Amino acid sequence: MGWGFAAHRKIVDVAIHHVPEPLHSFLKLNREWLVEHALDADLRKHSVIGEAEKHYIDLDEFGASDSLSICMPPPNWKDAVATFGEAELRERGIGPWNVKWQFKNLIDAFEAQDKNRILRSTVDLAHYLADLHVPLHTSKNYDGALTGQIGIHALWETQVPESKMDEFSLVNLETVQHWNPQCANSIWQVVKESHMCLDIVFKAEKEAMNEIGENQAFSFCTRGRVRQKMRSDAFVELYYDKLKGQVEQRMAKSIQACSIYWYSAWVMAGQPPLPGKKTEISRVRAMIEWIIK
Repeated sequence: MGWGFAAHRKIVDVAIHHVPEPLHSFLKLNREWLVEHALDADLRKHSVIGEAEKHYIDLDEFGASDSLSICMPPPNWKDAVATFGEAELRERGIGPWNVKWQFKNLIDAFEAQDKNRILRSTVDLAHYLADLHVPLHTSKNYDGALTGQIGIHALWETQVPESKMDEFSLVNLETVQHWNPQCANSIWQVVKESHMCLDIVFKAEKEAMNEIGENQAFSFCTRGRVRQKMRSDAFVELYYDKLKGQVEQRMAKSIQACSIYWYSAWVMAGQPPLPGKKTEISRVRAMIEWIIK
């Protein structure tokens, strides 16, 4: 799961704090529902065909230029399909194009003043945006299989945030642009920045492994009813230090992006009136999630 269970919820929760009025009041009124459903997009991976490829893009599959910089596919979906074919694009991941589609869905939901559509589109857009801020969601080596670093995915986006998130400074972020008419196109800069972070993601893990030794690098922990082999607490601490704040920085940028995209969608929809009634969490859903935990 991109960013892991706790981090996705944290991103949605804190992003609400940064949205200007009157959208802030509407989102805050429905905060409990939005935080509760922050993982819905991940849950759909297991049952909805075509969902998984919406969470990533393997930029390294598009090759490199003479200057060794990454080659970017056409930002326009029709041009990209004409160049590579839809099947190949979906195999490599369609994350950036999906963000643009979800952004349009949110604009449409605001225009229709449909509360359920607004909330659903808001939380889904946030999830996909956050995933593309994760460096490993931009590479075919997303879990370290190509470099002998299996498990690095969960290490970076789940173990580190769960261990250190309480220390992150996410509420008092620097002033952000409240809305951006070109924000949908800016997703390509996001994935490019994420991809540029990969060197330190892999390098820091190798350095930490060499220093701590493989025998001390792993431990078994119980998550739900499953006993898993994961990086040890000592390894997570050392890896975190070597990342030099990278996880916190990408998480903060995810929060900023969510607030800008949400508010921009409302402005571009014509700043329509917002529904005022609170949406309650489904008791059935809450019970199901409790059982899963």
